[in-house]
Amino acid sequence: MQRIGFIGIGLMGSHMARHFLHAGYPLTVWNRSKEKAADLLAAGAAWASSPREVAHTSDVVITMVTDSNASEQVICGSDGVLEGSRKDTILIDMGSIAPEMSQSIAERALAQGVLMLDAPVTGNPKVAQAGKLGIMVGGPRKTFEACLPLFEILAAKIVYVGEQNGMGTTLKLINNLILGVAIEAVSEAMVLSAKAGIDPQKVIDITSVGGARTGAMETRGPRMIKRDFSPGFSTDNMYKDLSSVIKLADEHGVCLPATTTAWDILRAAKSRGNGALDSCCVMTVLEELAHTAVNGTESD
Repeated sequence: MQRIGFIGIGLMGSHMARHFLHAGYPLTVWNRSKEKAADLLAAGAAWASSPREVAHTSDVVITMVTDSNASEQVICGSDGVLEGSRKDTILIDMGSIAPEMSQSIAERALAQGVLMLDAPVTGNPKVAQAGKLGIMVGGPRKTFEACLPLFEILAAKIVYVGEQNGMGTTLKLINNLILGVAIEAVSEAMVLSAKAGIDPQKVIDITSVGGARTGAMETRGPRMIKRDFSPGFSTDNMYKDLSSVIKLADEHGVCLPATTTAWDILRAAKSRGNGALDSCCVMTVLEELAHTAVNGTESD
């Protein structure tokens, strides 16, 4: 059985790594903060002192870290994955990073005989815990087919995008374009309904059927009413992804007016110190502009 290495034991990674343990795979983990891996270690995972050591003891290394810089550091940096890899090691980067960084890392990996897949995911921590993620994969088809049993442990939907590295991360950006704009639209609907004297719960009720039904309303709407902005997908991460989307659109000559508006409101939320909160906290920016609150009170 393949030995799995997992780097990045965060809100998503902790659940993903645990699925491999439950499936019987030997698992070695590393995270900047060892305490975050305590439950996995107690369940039977081995601890590595560095990403390099993870790679040295693994057949497949999965990285699930915050952004492009973090991926590059743990893979290509000093004591990184590539320093400990063999020529038959497979590298799977499952973080949401820029497509050009995926391509760059893949080129450096290939120079050492390491094949890489970029395989970002869609879904929140609860979805990850249930093993129902969506996974978008770019990279060599034979490598994808070899890793398909691993993806099937984590996902309800797996989409192979193409042979070129960076295609998976590009599709993830497009996916998050839709999510970011949808959360902005839900926020606008909630604030407008409150200002117009309609209980925002009625918006959730009526949009549960018909063409306005969205996952963003179903997952974020109730949280907005409760003012539960605990992070599922943070404002910082959504802002990062929409920034990459806008850059990608500029490279291809595509105009994204709705995305740009959502990005601006995310930036306003960040400027208020809310970057670590869930991206649905953009509602609070709109509440301030409207001098109202979704709970029905007027704001100053």
